[in-house]
Amino acid sequence: MRVLLRTTTELDPTDTADQAIDFHHRLPGYSETPLLNAPDLARTLDVAQVLVKDETCRFDLPSFKILGASWATYVMLRQKLGPIPGDSSLLYDDLQTWAAPLKQLTLIAASDGNHGRAVARVAKWFGLNSRIFLPDFVSIPRRRSIEAEDAEVIIVKGLYDASVDAAIEAAKQNDTLLISDTARSVTDVVPQLVTDGYTTAFTEVDRQLQGLSIDTVSIQAGVGGLSSACTSWARTTHRNTLPHIIVVEPEKAACVMSALAAGEPVSICADKISAMSVLQCGTISFTAFKNLNAGVSCCLAIEDSWATSAVSSLAACDIHTGPSGATGLAGLIAAFTGPFATPIREHLGISGKSRLLVLATEATKAADYLE
Repeated sequence: MRVLLRTTTELDPTDTADQAIDFHHRLPGYSETPLLNAPDLARTLDVAQVLVKDETCRFDLPSFKILGASWATYVMLRQKLGPIPGDSSLLYDDLQTWAAPLKQLTLIAASDGNHGRAVARVAKWFGLNSRIFLPDFVSIPRRRSIEAEDAEVIIVKGLYDASVDAAIEAAKQNDTLLISDTARSVTDVVPQLVTDGYTTAFTEVDRQLQGLSIDTVSIQAGVGGLSSACTSWARTTHRNTLPHIIVVEPEKAACVMSALAAGEPVSICADKISAMSVLQCGTISFTAFKNLNAGVSCCLAIEDSWATSAVSSLAACDIHTGPSGATGLAGLIAAFTGPFATPIREHLGISGKSRLLVLATEATKAADYLE
């Protein structure tokens, strides 16, 4: 286990006029995901309350990723087609009729599973094609779940970053649109739109809190998109209370920690297989770096055993997720019961009155969803 304690700075103002949730709530099958109280976890961590945002099912998919994929795709299509008429609920026929002038378009994405499946599902919604690039360590069932969305699946030898490179190259062809959740340049537009899409989950949290404040959020990170969305929410919407952000990663794939320690985006070798496989990324998203560099108070790189323990703890709360989905809670358990508990608690100002938030980000069977 490794720990990086940091001092935060002010974030740049964020334009919130065009909110993803205004689009998401119009989509067929939209509903808020639950925010659940976990009193047993609060007692274990010696705090007042632990809240868990259950993102194990969105639009009948086993993760939150559809929020980013759908918003980014819609915004990019909207630039060519104009907005979808009206402000009422939509049917799939409405989405396909609106996107019909671009029906030859192929959505391209790199993924280790959940993002790729989300992009493929969004392509079906809009009547478009999809081509998803996967690293060769992705399980057969996860590949099949993407193919079941009518996507063309391309297997790339190597790590996740190799599939990102392949997707970028493929998107140079005509009639393609790259829906990437990671950026290789700070000027990349789509990855930031994907991150903006994730803010729907946190906007829902605000409604569900009913005026309560959050002291600390522990959030898992792969390339940093979700944690960047969390940081924006915590330090803009909750500017007066300034919740602390803990970013949690696999010990052998801590690309966010490495970047924040270096003060710039860096690449690391992420070739050690982790139970937190969805988070096994070697390079931080460049569009996430500035936000995380300003707003993250603590980085944790943890061993698989912490995630395994967190899976069991969430199951006891009737939240069924896997090691990647439980990594946010694993970070809390590691931070507040592990060998560095005292300095971490002091740095974050954690007391028996603190209220903590985590997200469970994928279903237990996400890796073998069709078995």
